[in-house]
Amino acid sequence: MPSEDCAAALRDALSNPAWLRPEHRVGDPRSYMRHVLYVDPDDDFVMTAITWLPGQVSPVHGHQVWCAYGVAEGELTEEHFQDESGRLRSTGVRLYKAGDVAERDLHGKAIHRVSNRSARTIVSLHLYGVSAERLTTGINRLYS
Repeated sequence: MPSEDCAAALRDALSNPAWLRPEHRVGDPRSYMRHVLYVDPDDDFVMTAITWLPGQVSPVHGHQVWCAYGVAEGELTEEHFQDESGRLRSTGVRLYKAGDVAERDLHGKAIHRVSNRSARTIVSLHLYGVSAERLTTGINRLYS
């Protein structure tokens, strides 16, 4: 799947999340939990469901690969940052509801933090332009 087509594919998947199985909604109290849903046979991308329990927050990060995501269930908060000579400056906050597709990061330039500020479990769907074997090590660029 070329990264340019990912928003349409995400919208289709998010339009009726009933296809998600119960195990895709399982969370981990220690951290958000990633469930692999699909691996491209050519290893060009993977699709994951990420389960966010109430209060869970990602670290501030960017991506080393293209990325697109949307919300299948619940409401997810995304904070955006800009790197100004090694210092991060907040540039805004967006709330995404079920069915929403977030702004795509096709060039690996975005810096953000994602969180569940609600009292309910949230499931988001993510497409990453990475092979399955690099899913846990080849995606994020962390900021302190």
